Amino acid sequence: MKKNWLNYIGTTLILFLFWIAVSSSFDLPQLAVGLAASAFVVYFNRNLLITAQDRPPVNLMNIFWLFGYFFKLLKDIMIANFQVAYLVLHPKMPIVPNMVPLRVEIESVASRVLLGNSITLTPGTLTVLADEKDYLVHALTVANGEALKDWPLTKRLQLMESDKH
Repeated sequence: MKKNWLNYIGTTLILFLFWIAVSSSFDLPQLAVGLAASAFVVYFNRNLLITAQDRPPVNLMNIFWLFGYFFKLLKDIMIANFQVAYLVLHPKMPIVPNMVPLRVEIESVASRVLLGNSITLTPGTLTVLADEKDYLVHALTVANGEALKDWPLTKRLQLMESDKH
C-alpha cells in the first residue's frame, strides 16, 4: 500500500509540474489550485483504465525512459510523415494497403496500450485490433507493415519490462 501512495504522490507532482508549465503562473492561489486539481485527478482516476498492479512505478528512471521513448516516437512520426507524403505525391502512388498481424511479447497492459497507440500515431499505420499479445495493423505499404515486426519502439518496451533499461 505504501508503494501505491508513492506512485500517487509522484504522478501528482508530474501533473502539477505540467500545470505550472501550462499556466506559467507562480502566484500562490494558482499553485494551490493546480496542486489540488492534480491530486484530485490522480486520486479519482487511479484505477480508471489500468490498475495499480499493472501500472509501472513512478520513479526518476522510468520518467527518463519515457521521455526517451517519446522522443524516439516523435522522430519516427516525423520520418513517417515524409514517407506518407512521398507515397501520396508520387505520380504512380505506390500504395499497397495491407493488414499485418503482429505477435508481440509484452506482458504489461500499460506497455501494450502504449504500443498500440504509438502504432496508430505513426502516419501510414493504424492499429485495428489489439488482443493480448496479438495486434492487427493496417499499413499503407507492405514495407511499412513488415518494418513493424522489428520496430525499435517495440524492443524498447520489451527492454523496459525486463528492467534492463
